[in-house]
Amino acid sequence: MQIDLISLLQNNTEMSLFVIIGVGYLIGRIGGWGIQLGSSIGVLFVALYFGHLGFSMSPIVGTIGFVFFIYSVGYQAGPHFFVAFREDGVRYIQIGLVIAATAFCTAILGASFFQLEAGYSAGVLAGGLTSTPTLASAQAAIEAGMAHIPAGISAATVDGNIAVGYAVTYVFGLIGLIVFLQFIPRVLGFDLPEESVLYAENMSSGQRDADDELGLGTKGLPAFRIYEITNQDSIGKSLLDLKFLQTTGAVIARLRRGSEEVVLGPDTVLEEGDIAMILGYNHNQINSGILLGTETTDPDLEATPFSTSRIVVSNKDTVNKTLRDTGVTNVYACITHSVTRGGVDLPVSLDMIIQRGDHLTVSGPDKNLERLVNHLGQKEKPVHETDLLTFAFGIVAGLFVGKITIDVGIPIGIGSAGGLLVAGLIVGWARGINPTFGRVPAAARFILMELGLLLFLAGVGLRAGSGLVDGILSAGPALFVTGIFVTLIPSIAGVLYGKYVLNMNPAILLGAMCGGLTSTPALGVITAQAKSDIPAIGYVGVYAFANIILTIAGQLIMFF
Repeated sequence: MQIDLISLLQNNTEMSLFVIIGVGYLIGRIGGWGIQLGSSIGVLFVALYFGHLGFSMSPIVGTIGFVFFIYSVGYQAGPHFFVAFREDGVRYIQIGLVIAATAFCTAILGASFFQLEAGYSAGVLAGGLTSTPTLASAQAAIEAGMAHIPAGISAATVDGNIAVGYAVTYVFGLIGLIVFLQFIPRVLGFDLPEESVLYAENMSSGQRDADDELGLGTKGLPAFRIYEITNQDSIGKSLLDLKFLQTTGAVIARLRRGSEEVVLGPDTVLEEGDIAMILGYNHNQINSGILLGTETTDPDLEATPFSTSRIVVSNKDTVNKTLRDTGVTNVYACITHSVTRGGVDLPVSLDMIIQRGDHLTVSGPDKNLERLVNHLGQKEKPVHETDLLTFAFGIVAGLFVGKITIDVGIPIGIGSAGGLLVAGLIVGWARGINPTFGRVPAAARFILMELGLLLFLAGVGLRAGSGLVDGILSAGPALFVTGIFVTLIPSIAGVLYGKYVLNMNPAILLGAMCGGLTSTPALGVITAQAKSDIPAIGYVGVYAFANIILTIAGQLIMFF
């Protein structure tokens, strides 16, 4: 029996769609030196090829993918966008605007110099910055009738030109940025690991050992041991006098004196014979034993229920305070061993500022942990349900806002991309304040964003594939050269502006550059080079703004 594979796929749209996604994912894993093409460009390449072979797909598939992707981008940025604006938003917005404005102008000038057809400038802008929201919003502008379509060219051709421009320039946008950022420390003459340490010291008010208070770099969860207070140098002194936390990196979770439980606090004085349950990592426990005395056993303390919880910060009384001031360690005797903001793990320090929507993974005695959860916000429930009611009506609201236009001679509006982004931002921000509604678990958020993006790109590629060869033959070299400039000129402008105008720490600046050019792979390379997670702070701050600015830029460039 013979099977005509091409005919089989052409007659089964759903099968061909997932073949495109699966093969694209495989291609996306191709790479070397820590760099991969990524699933989005892999799927786009395969879809372009299938489109070249004559495959097609209902436009509704790509539209649904677009809706899921753009709304989810706003939802993920929501809890941190407004906080970042209030805290250090001026600098972050400046970096994002410098990058976007420089890239915008470069793309337009390149298209004008090479006399590229309409649509190519938007594709080059999206590909040079590896910004899929830019691609999505540019094509949404065409569908919404908000794009300038020159006489003698169809909207479908412009739509295809956007995809071809994106595909031709994306690879250099990905690899070129990484290479550029790796060379910047040499060109400007700074040591990235040392700058990361310097920033960490400044975060900790000059106390070098403060960064190690929580066992940074230690993998796994902390454990507890029991010690009897026998060290004469510690007897009669308070925990504050001993600088117990700074000296050991551990916390006293329970303290018993005879048969009585001692209420713990900075002023608690240790007496000879006290029995202390210490929570910390192995090297912290060694320091605790040296300071306190003899390790012992105690059935009652050893039976203390102990667990780990993931807490979502939402209580307004604990937002914008340092981790130290929230009382996690000195009041609630718990240890924080990870802080996640916007899906990025931040370097943990007692002097880091905690923001609304942060996820803290905390270990401690159950009774203390329960009190701490009530103090900080809410425990992230181990459930997998998504609040589809809020999700659905959030999308409806976004699409409705996108339909609103103001007539000032020409209709002006934010379009479906802008409306969905705004709706996602508001819902994400509101959930950060009140985590009881609008829940989209991390796994669900990933599938909505990733699958939505891939469905959208599959539709884009299939539509553009028929004109792929002609587009590359007629404009390929010009597109590639323009894409190089769209990647490098904004990168140079952003680095110089951040260093010499904003006086940003170089480690934070390079992380901010990764966020401004929406390049997560570049962030991975930079954090490895810095031997620190410090650059992630700059990335998180700028990334939320960059996605919004570049989404707007994708619509604006379609007017030119």
